[in-house]
Amino acid sequence: MSMLKNKLNSFAVAILAFGATTISTGAMAQAQQGNQQPATQQTPAPKVTDVELKQFADANNRLMVIQQDGEKAMLAILAEEKLSVEKFSEMAQAHREQKIGEVKASAEEFAAFNRSAQRMMELQPTMEQDMEKAIVKDGMTVERYEQIMMAYQQDPAMQAKVQKLMEQK
Repeated sequence: MSMLKNKLNSFAVAILAFGATTISTGAMAQAQQGNQQPATQQTPAPKVTDVELKQFADANNRLMVIQQDGEKAMLAILAEEKLSVEKFSEMAQAHREQKIGEVKASAEEFAAFNRSAQRMMELQPTMEQDMEKAIVKDGMTVERYEQIMMAYQQDPAMQAKVQKLMEQK
């Protein structure tokens, strides 16, 4: 479950720090790279059956939809708060670096930033539950999904197979 939470957090941080982008399979894998162990400590990749690979690809397709919906919701929040993605991203990055006081922003922008960030954080539990449901829908466990994700990140042949399966939907 920790990788799922990290995936969601990585997604939210990516939107907040770099603005809205389209999530692709490659971007999903890159978001997980921070969770990998150093190469010297990696365990051998688990054996993955064709059925599990199909479940993994289907789960990823569902996860992409959830992520896109989350992105739309976050952009809607910013629009309602009348705060640009760029300004929010600048403020979010400064907040993470504990330099929010150095940001040139009006009192209204600071208030909009705080409201937006709070509203986005409130979306997180629901998105997390939706992501878990998307993974377990076809019988795969979150733990197995995470194991396959680790193998996927390390194996270009597996990446190609998964991409092909995802495109078949």
